[in-house]
Amino acid sequence: MMQVNLQEQNQWEAGPGEEIKIPEVYISRLKFEIVVFTMKKDFTFRCSEKEQVPGGGWRFANVIIDSSKLNPKGEVELQRFTYHPELELVNVPFMAIPAPEEPVPGEAD
Repeated sequence: MMQVNLQEQNQWEAGPGEEIKIPEVYISRLKFEIVVFTMKKDFTFRCSEKEQVPGGGWRFANVIIDSSKLNPKGEVELQRFTYHPELELVNVPFMAIPAPEEPVPGEAD
């Protein structure tokens, strides 16, 4: 079994139509789906924990972001998921909802 360090950033990629496999240790604890509202483009990510930090910001732990590359038509050219041990948002509106029961696309069984 492969050793995993959850304190290091990681990334998984696959071409169109290929299956992307993310080790279960990264996705088994994702409890929240966070929708971030920005001026340019809204985006979502999943995380295992969230907490407010001094100064009004929010800290999120064990974050998985779909960072896939899209063409101008919005079609996926490269599937990519990125893991960050921690992410902080300050002065950015967001909404937290319970993560859906279905796995992240390409989840390893």
